[in-house]
Amino acid sequence: MSIIKKLDKISKLNFFLIFFILILLFRIIFLNYSLSDYPWYYEWQHVDYFIGLKQNDYSFLFSHALRNQFQFFTKLSYVIFFYFSNFLWIPKIWTIILQIVPSVTLSLVITFLFHQKIKSMWFVTALIIFSIIPSSLSNFYQFSESHFYFQLLIIVTIFLIYEKFYGLKRFFLIVALFICSIFNMAAITIIIFLIFVCFFILKFCLNRKTKYLLYAISSFIILLIYYFISYQLAVSSIIETSSISNSSVSRSLYLIFKGFFHQNNIFLGLFISLTLLSFYLRKKNLFNFFEKNNFLFLMVLFSILIILSISLGKVQIYDRYKDFLQITGLVSLFLFNELKLKKIFNYFLSTIVGILIFYNTLFFFDKFNKMYVERKIYDKSLDRAISSYKEDKILITSEILDSKAKRFSFSIMRAVDNELF
Repeated sequence: MSIIKKLDKISKLNFFLIFFILILLFRIIFLNYSLSDYPWYYEWQHVDYFIGLKQNDYSFLFSHALRNQFQFFTKLSYVIFFYFSNFLWIPKIWTIILQIVPSVTLSLVITFLFHQKIKSMWFVTALIIFSIIPSSLSNFYQFSESHFYFQLLIIVTIFLIYEKFYGLKRFFLIVALFICSIFNMAAITIIIFLIFVCFFILKFCLNRKTKYLLYAISSFIILLIYYFISYQLAVSSIIETSSISNSSVSRSLYLIFKGFFHQNNIFLGLFISLTLLSFYLRKKNLFNFFEKNNFLFLMVLFSILIILSISLGKVQIYDRYKDFLQITGLVSLFLFNELKLKKIFNYFLSTIVGILIFYNTLFFFDKFNKMYVERKIYDKSLDRAISSYKEDKILITSEILDSKAKRFSFSIMRAVDNELF
């Protein structure tokens, strides 16, 4: 029996576990070899959290974090890991354990899009390679950026709950997750509201059922109330959204194009265009295709709106957003897998997909090798500085530190003084 037939016969749970273990295993290996034993770069900014925790001060949990987000789940993770580590700061181990979150998210999306839909060994290989290679290096190497991981998990879970549950159970679960989203990344919560507004409008256009129109209007009203309250409370990540109107139109249009044809999302714009063209030429209703799969419908809307949101008003598409693009890349792969094309076109598209995945892989390993080298220099620099400070009382200054740690000499001394290592 071929591997493809075996994959078709296994349960959703086993399919999920295969990808979850693969993704998590490779992330653990990559971090084990390339991540510093000390807090990496900007992580030093969070030394106050741990000093406060030693003094039973939890106020930081409910403050706006340094990354201009509430980041409640990242900060809660800090608390949990710190206590279970016997009040020691062990960033490498914590970052490795936290890879469970993106591994779950990617595996859920893969399972609900591709279970019993994989058609070739080439495709399953491409899917595995694409999913095991981390997309955002900033999020991958810095624990403090894990709010992006939690946000993606929240979004995917909301979509799955809408697909799998009904009635009051669905309503209360989604409301609970919206609250979680607000206390993680307040601005991205606006995007989730907009996704559902668009989703219900399209469902109304498709089915002509009044309930969907009422859902859309209700969602939009709640969005306006949420935005108004957040603006009045001076939530900085929400206030920043008003700067979009002052941005360069030409720059935003360029970034939108780049977002839809980005290597990390496998040229999503191309596969959306080809899907639309394919349904038009075959005179089939595209919405009927989506009607059978609310999760896919929501994922496509998410892909479009998240690209617009990270492009409008920005100077560039920042590295930290690439995990969002990787999720949209799974949508690209799904649409590619579903396209019914002549062999020559299929080979052409397979070549494009293969080149993009190969490029992403090479790009990651290039950065991985640089991190491996930098990590050794960084750790030796800190070993010497901390040893001299503890034993000889020589102050840690920027002159004796690696370039990545120069700005944080005072934070490093505070961490040593408070016995965080």
